[in-house]
Amino acid sequence: MENNDALKIAPEVHSLLFENEKVRVLNVYLAVGKKTEMHWHPDNISYIIQGGKMRVTKPTGIASEVELIAGKVVAGTEGEHIVENIGNSDIHTIQTEFKR
Repeated sequence: MENNDALKIAPEVHSLLFENEKVRVLNVYLAVGKKTEMHWHPDNISYIIQGGKMRVTKPTGIASEVELIAGKVVAGTEGEHIVENIGNSDIHTIQTEFKR
């Protein structure tokens, strides 16, 4: 899914902080009302700096709403999705992606 990479598809949301042969660390900032195109991430964990409410839509069209809480760590599995900030605050996370 490298051609659907988050940094290439949604650079206004994802920026590179660090990368080596094992991990890639992204700064993720999703402003209120912002919606990305469909993009891909490998398995990852995210530290929530500023929480909020977002809608996550999978390629199948199935959508779910997620509440992110500041100070928490959440695990994400490999896959594609669209994210949309549907809350009242900007969302800011640090996401560590695991390479194989």
